[in-house]
Amino acid sequence: MRFNFDLIPGEWLSFDEIAQRYAWKFPADKELTARGLLSPSTTSKSLIIRAVFARQQVNAPQSDLLFICGDNERKNYLQRFEHYLANQQPFYYFHRDAALENQNLWQVIGEVKVCAMLDPASPMAQNLMNSRGYTLSLMRSDPHDEFWQLFDPQSQPCFEHALALQFIVVLSGDGLVQNGGVYPGTQVGLRVKKRLWARAGNADFQLAVKARYGACVITGTLLTGEHSWPWVEACHIDVSENEQGVIADNSVDNGLFLRSDLQRLFSSHRLSIDGETGQVRLRQALQEDQILLPFYQSLDGQVCALWSQVPAATRARLNRK
Repeated sequence: MRFNFDLIPGEWLSFDEIAQRYAWKFPADKELTARGLLSPSTTSKSLIIRAVFARQQVNAPQSDLLFICGDNERKNYLQRFEHYLANQQPFYYFHRDAALENQNLWQVIGEVKVCAMLDPASPMAQNLMNSRGYTLSLMRSDPHDEFWQLFDPQSQPCFEHALALQFIVVLSGDGLVQNGGVYPGTQVGLRVKKRLWARAGNADFQLAVKARYGACVITGTLLTGEHSWPWVEACHIDVSENEQGVIADNSVDNGLFLRSDLQRLFSSHRLSIDGETGQVRLRQALQEDQILLPFYQSLDGQVCALWSQVPAATRARLNRK
């Protein structure tokens, strides 16, 4: 006998109906929340996944795959899915097709488990897509993100814009397709984790350095409507990496706030700052330096505009650079 609080696979329900039935079925649990991929939203220290709501247009072009974007310390998607992969715990899964986006209905898939977690660039992920007639292509990348587009068998893009895709979760359960070619238990490697670790550490670092200076340390360029972030951005002084392969020191004392072009010169060692005097020095040893020199010569030998705001700990790092 099925009661009215059952979540029956194949049903199409509104979120309110799902949340009500879930509350009746699990009265001791927190209520489900409508925002985000995971539900409920909870603290980053928790590894609990009670339900996943995946939209075809954003997260789930195929019902057994979750395309994960925007992971951070608060969402903690990587560690949560790793936990459920290792322990093979089930959670409820709801999927919405693009055709029903305006009707606010979710298809009940039922209880599922994590079969594998894949790096989009891995041969396993590429072969999985190809076996289904799809092509997953890297469209562009920057230091923090890789942007991927999925093309269907007719070579049409599945997403309106390329996604900043971080990893793919392969699900298993009744009613989902069999994942041929995927080795159960596969986890994402260090390449994906390094990007996520770097993003998590860099976000707090950027905010802290911005709050300390609020303007370019060298020129005094302010964060105004005309010169807003990223025209002025934080950069690391000591870029030594830890055992995880990401920058070890994300303290505010290891950062400078610099105009974007100067930040690139500083990071490539074409520009340096004397930790004792605060004077800017332009490298002139190489032929390529002579090409840049006319554009920045006025800065050579000048004391940084915000040198008085640079603490002793930061000056010491500049001396060691």
